[in-house]
Amino acid sequence: MYKIAIIGGGPAGYSAAFEAVRYGFSVLLFEMDELGGTCLNRGCVPTKYLSHVAELYSNINESKRYGIGVEPTGLDYEKTVAESENIVSKLREDLTNNLLQSEITIVKGKAKLLDETHISCNGEVFEAEHIIIATGSKNTDKPFADCINTDELLSLKHLPDKLIILGGGVSAVEFADIFSRLGVRIDIYIRGKRILRKWSKEIATSISSVLKKNGVKIYTEADFADIDKSSATVLSVLGRKPNLEGIDEGLVGIADNGGIVVDEYYRTKTKNIFAVGDVTENSAQLAHVAMEEAKQVVRLIAGETTKKSAVVQCIYTMPEVAVVGLSESEAKEAGIDYISAKQTMYFNARTVIGSTDRGFIKIIADKNTEKILGAEFMCERASDMVGELALAINNGITVSELEGSTRAHPTFYEAVTEALAKLIRN
Repeated sequence: MYKIAIIGGGPAGYSAAFEAVRYGFSVLLFEMDELGGTCLNRGCVPTKYLSHVAELYSNINESKRYGIGVEPTGLDYEKTVAESENIVSKLREDLTNNLLQSEITIVKGKAKLLDETHISCNGEVFEAEHIIIATGSKNTDKPFADCINTDELLSLKHLPDKLIILGGGVSAVEFADIFSRLGVRIDIYIRGKRILRKWSKEIATSISSVLKKNGVKIYTEADFADIDKSSATVLSVLGRKPNLEGIDEGLVGIADNGGIVVDEYYRTKTKNIFAVGDVTENSAQLAHVAMEEAKQVVRLIAGETTKKSAVVQCIYTMPEVAVVGLSESEAKEAGIDYISAKQTMYFNARTVIGSTDRGFIKIIADKNTEKILGAEFMCERASDMVGELALAINNGITVSELEGSTRAHPTFYEAVTEALAKLIRN
């Protein structure tokens, strides 16, 4: 009998496996497709690679601003896709080798949960003391037969002349930013009144402005049935749903949204069966959150206490967006007496040097305790800089304590100090 069996080899699954080995547990890992899950093979990694390519391409087009006489000679997109596949293949190979070197047993095939301790796969039955379900999510059904999903978009060997994007969430916005910078005409259609409806209005408005500056057209309160699809490739980015393949729903309990119901320790209604990541009810659908949840489950099995941390969310546009903790509206709804300050990037030397885009850094704090409650970044390197604010929130650090840390000049990062100084003056 194995100590832990994990169904799913994506970020949550392999993170749980590595953490379990650290405690000396015997580990069995099932994966029916490719190790690395959606994130590595069809999500985070290939899309961030394309974002990098789009940034390079934009920089070439803007090189005259810096006195560089380089003219773009066009994009060999087939070669771009081939390099993306090489990167994904290399990372997947490294992951597989690390798992095997850690003496984790990998079973390739479709696993089926039989009962609280048994899993079948490839005609064989395996037994484990604890089971972690980490089967992730999959694209929702397409609204039209003649449209593609994000998996299919990443497999295209050529750039479409025009791309109609259905949906206004994070993935939709990122694809619009990437492909508009690569010269594709982009139309976004959303059923609601604005893109990024789950984000603050300020961020949504700012991203809308950036997209429109790049020629993206955004149609709100749209009826998808009225869209003229004749001269464009139509991309459906209407969300993802939990992947329950091979899961006995009677053993775990399913919420109205199709996700597995878990308690605060990610335990299902069956005591020794856990579920983490995108497959759970109300999941954040973020790889790094799934990875942390998986490690917390292993620590719980090991008898350690666990503590949840503030969730960082990012949008990989140009400029980037990153948020953590409470927004102003959330603090207000919670009845917290808060203060906030925003430092724009108009006068930040590194921003002026390296970009024509602007942005801001906003920090929210408790007015009485001075403890940091949340932060919003819209600027270059936002995803790299937000970590300090997450650390501050997790450890109850105050505005004054954080402001006392010296940040280098000139950096994008020094705008954090300036925002904190404004909070102190409040």
